[in-house]
Amino acid sequence: MKQLSFIKKSLLAIVILSIFLISCDKKDDNTTTPATDNSDKDKPVITINTPTAMQIYNSGDTIRIKGMVTDASLHELLIKITKDSDGSELFSETPTVHDLKSYTIDTYWKSAVSGHTNATLVVLAEDHDSNVSSDTVHIHIMP
Repeated sequence: MKQLSFIKKSLLAIVILSIFLISCDKKDDNTTTPATDNSDKDKPVITINTPTAMQIYNSGDTIRIKGMVTDASLHELLIKITKDSDGSELFSETPTVHDLKSYTIDTYWKSAVSGHTNATLVVLAEDHDSNVSSDTVHIHIMP
């Protein structure tokens, strides 16, 4: 049941990210489309180095988020931490990655919870051909 809830939350995050991403014109409307479709079919590649799966933190600890996102042409990136119990957002960041081929994730969040909290780090990336990928890491934060 927890897995189904997580999947629903991930899909919702992807929908929200897609709506957010519409602001950038991905194709030039004044050009003609070639007869063959040469668009990029490869999703961005996401690597999360830290935190590690089920790493335990105490409330007040600074959680370092490190990793890498690569693609032929990145469009948007979302990094967030949510509570597993209700999906509420504890941390969110949308670094500027437009037109980059790679982006090094190196950010911090100072945890603040009042009770034992299972949480999920989610990294969502989209490229200019609307390929979307995500990766997650589950962590635990103690009061």
